[in-house]
Amino acid sequence: MFTREELQVLRSSLNIIDIKGSNAKFIATLQTKIEKEFNRIQKEIEAGPPELQTKKENKKPIKKQ
Repeated sequence: MFTREELQVLRSSLNIIDIKGSNAKFIATLQTKIEKEFNRIQKEIEAGPPELQTKKENKKPIKKQ
């Protein structure tokens, strides 16, 4: 949908614009949606590619003999 950079621009721009009272609820909802999507993408980036995620989960500690 959006890249992390695009969401950063949208998030920053919503903090700068003048908000009229009639639009306040809409803008607040939009800010929340953008923040949630940004956090979701950030977690995906931190987790790494899906093929590496399964390898990380399936790793078992090696026992020393």
